[in-house]
Amino acid sequence: MKPTRSTGIHVLPGLFVFMLIGLFALSALTLTLIGTRVYRRATDTAAQVGSSHMVLSYLGNKIRTFDTRDAVRLETRDGLPVLCLRETLDGEVYETLIYVYRDTLWERFAAAEDAFDPEGGEQLAKVRSLTVTLAAAHLLQATVVMPDGETRTLRVALLSGPAKEAR
Repeated sequence: MKPTRSTGIHVLPGLFVFMLIGLFALSALTLTLIGTRVYRRATDTAAQVGSSHMVLSYLGNKIRTFDTRDAVRLETRDGLPVLCLRETLDGEVYETLIYVYRDTLWERFAAAEDAFDPEGGEQLAKVRSLTVTLAAAHLLQATVVMPDGETRTLRVALLSGPAKEAR
């Protein structure tokens, strides 16, 4: 008698291996999608926190750079509160104005006698508001509110003397 071949017995191990490979592929895809979502959330959070740190770092560095006698002023131009940083270059007085206009932080560098145009500066970052006040004669306090509502405050001591506040 000739032995007969049974085809059903040999199919099961092949099917089991195929299902095992499919399960591995599905698990790898699921983990990749979960990891992508976690990474996206982490980078979005870091970008939001980084924006507020960038704005405060920028303000602190600008104020410290211009920390000379009578160079730091708090003024109002065309109804906008403005941080005015003055300097003299080649005998001419220039101003760096920092202000919020249309939910954007702006910087404008121009000669002091030039007319103020809020759109004449450079856009730096999206913010809801910026409030700069004199917490004390030698202490400036800057509070920034980011588009997501996050509020951060920076205090900078002026070493050269008190800041001027326009009345």
